Parts: sequence; structure tokens; C-alpha cells
Amino acid sequence: MDLGLEGKVAIVTGGSRGIGRATAEILLEEGAHVVVSSKRRASVERAVAALEPLGRVQGIACDVAVEAEVTHLVEEALARFGRLDVMVANAGGGGEYTNLADLSAAAWDDMIGVHLRGTFLCGREAARAMRAARIRGRIVTMASVAAYEGDPLLGHYNAAKAGILGLTRSMAADFAPWGIRVNGIAPGWVRTEMTENDLPERGVPVRNLCALERAGEPREIAAAIAFLASGVCDFLTGSVLVVDGGQIIVGPKPSWG
Repeated sequence: MDLGLEGKVAIVTGGSRGIGRATAEILLEEGAHVVVSSKRRASVERAVAALEPLGRVQGIACDVAVEAEVTHLVEEALARFGRLDVMVANAGGGGEYTNLADLSAAAWDDMIGVHLRGTFLCGREAARAMRAARIRGRIVTMASVAAYEGDPLLGHYNAAKAGILGLTRSMAADFAPWGIRVNGIAPGWVRTEMTENDLPERGVPVRNLCALERAGEPREIAAAIAFLASGVCDFLTGSVLVVDGGQIIVGPKPSWG
């Protein structure tokens, strides 16, 4: 299927590794031009070097929790490519497994900052650029099945991801008059550098995680992101697509810590 991404310009935050990196790969394979962003400049440079054989790719370091850096990210993408069609607000990170009674306010702020504040800033700046250029663009947010499950000792992460559900719907409603569609992805456990050793260390066998009895792969999530970024789903906005191998319907609720 032709996703209609040839010549489109996309920003992928958190694009130096994991799901973000896989998303950049698929978008480039579909003919899009991609700006890869991550907090650490060295990580961005390594990702760009690896992705360059696939197509036109640029790298821009950005901390999505910092307003000025997100503004610069979008402005620089426009300067380099002349337009912006897709924003994939993927940047995020895990935190310590901590009972909320023992969680510091600083840890809470960090988690909300990178996930919820970062998604808001990326969505807002992308929408402003798309509105100004009259581009009927796409914004894809990154939630999680943790937004639905309420896992123990992950209250700050659960809250941040649940907030992204509401934010996705609100941005979809607010940006609809300009033809901008906003949808999200809620992955289950995906095998990445950040998560590969996480659950096994807590005694949860991979086969018990979901109905498909395995972890997801980054490209499986990236394929869903590419679909939402494409022109083949023009009547879809304000939705969050759960891509979890059936984790929500059958997965265990382990007690960690």
C-alpha cells in the first residue's frame, strides 16, 4: 500500500533509538524526509549516520520539555526542508519503580515534563507551523498501555501517559479546523534498549505478557505510527491505537518492588 508519504517532511522526537529510530527508518523507506531529534547530540549524530543510506535525514538535538528548544526544532526543520507535514511526538523515558508515597516531586516533574509537557509543546509548535502554511498535517502522540492499566509503582508514568490520551483528543478537536489530524499510539511491552531486561528481572516471563506470548518489536509499533502519519486514514482523528499484542486483555498485573 502506498502511504502517500513521498516527499513529506516529518519530525521524529526520541528518534535516535528504539521505536523512534524504527519510525524514522520506515518513514524514510516510504520516501519521506525526516528530522531525527533526541536530547543528546551525540546520539542524534549516530542515528543520522546510520539512517542516511535510506534517504534525506537531518538531526537536531532537542529537550522536548524545554519550550525554546522545541520552538527551535520546528523552526530549524522548516529552514532545512521548507515545510512540516508530520510530527511524531515520541520522546520519553522510563523512571524508577517507586511507590507514590515515596516519590519525590522532582521525579514527578521530570516524568510529566518529558512526556506530557513535551507532547504538548511538540503538538503546539507543529500545529502552528502547519496552520501558517495551510498544510493538512498529521501529529502522532506516544501513549502507553500503562495509561489504561494503572501498574503499581509507576504512578508518575501512568499519569503522564494517561494525560497524553486526553491531550491527544483535545489537540484533535482544537486543530481540526485546519485539517490537522491528531492520533496516538499506546504500545505494550516492546523490546528496546530501555526495556529489554526490565520485566524479566522482575520475574515476569515474556510469554505471560500478552496474548501473543512475546514482546513487540520496534518496527511493529513504527508501522502503526507510519499508518497514522499517512494519507490513507483521513477520517481518523482523536483516536489512540493500542498496539500491545493483547497485553491489556490478558496480561498479568505483577506486583513489583
